[in-house]
Amino acid sequence: MCPCKKGDQTVDHILFDCTLLEQERDKLKAVVTRTENWPLSYNKLNIKYYKNFKEYIDKIIWNKE
Repeated sequence: MCPCKKGDQTVDHILFDCTLLEQERDKLKAVVTRTENWPLSYNKLNIKYYKNFKEYIDKIIWNKE
């Protein structure tokens, strides 16, 4: 169970649904939705939006420490 108590702690949940990560996700979404529909595939996030996606992942990691 995810610490947000709203679902299993899966990759999909963490990236697209977890309420504890809404602020960070909104920043990523703001960049992506300038030219794309949300949600994107992992592949496109990792290739086309690598810098922004990495910032999102880094924030998740730092928030857990």
